[in-house]
Amino acid sequence: MKRFFVLLLLVLSGLNLFAVDVNSPAPLVVATYNIHHGEGADSQIDLERIARVIQALKPHIVCLQEVDRGLPRTNNIDMPAVFAELLDMTVIFEPNYRFAGGDYGNATFTSLPIRASRNLTLPNPTNAEPRGCLIVTVEWHGRQVDVMNTHLGLNGQERLAQAEAIVAEFGDNPIILAGDMNEHVTAPGMQRITWQLIDTITKTDNTIRGTVPVNNPMRRIDYIFVSSAFETLSSEIIYNDATRVASDHLPYKASLRLKPGENE
Repeated sequence: MKRFFVLLLLVLSGLNLFAVDVNSPAPLVVATYNIHHGEGADSQIDLERIARVIQALKPHIVCLQEVDRGLPRTNNIDMPAVFAELLDMTVIFEPNYRFAGGDYGNATFTSLPIRASRNLTLPNPTNAEPRGCLIVTVEWHGRQVDVMNTHLGLNGQERLAQAEAIVAEFGDNPIILAGDMNEHVTAPGMQRITWQLIDTITKTDNTIRGTVPVNNPMRRIDYIFVSSAFETLSSEIIYNDATRVASDHLPYKASLRLKPGENE
């Protein structure tokens, strides 16, 4: 009997080594998704389908690119308002390109308190489609966090200039930069960003390598970068039956935690 109690004490002591810190805040879940103005691989505009994909991620913050508002090609729908209702989140939308009587740009959705927002007009050295970076400051466990949502251009010269402009806006708050960067992480524009921010991708043998094309995702051009105030707990490119049809990009999410002392 004495031997039994000794063994029991050893087991219980071992369990304490793995006890969960109940005071540790839950992870901050962030997602980025180029929604191709709601048009899926089947050429159907289906915002509810996009919303279901997002809801399955259970995010606190969602950065969407290629969002329409009042454009004839998408039946003049106010997409930011529709998604805000479907997701039960607050939205900040900023157009970067106005045409056909409507707006086209980036939208950031969140369930967190919003403390500030502004839109940064990005350089356009090749006179291409106008681009911007939407900066929304949210509060997470008493800290203000700058969430930067962007969609860079199609030309390398353009992207490098745009990356330089984004980096110039980095302040003292912890930073999350998410979006469709339109280039590989080793390209000059991304190297400018990763000189100061950390790529959140966590690779395993089963990691999907790319976010495009959805039927054979070999190229990763959608990212979430963070400042050193964060550690990445996990990340995932979402590849399933729903995401292979909902848009022409796959969504990407990361679970983050402020490092000790950063949330005090």
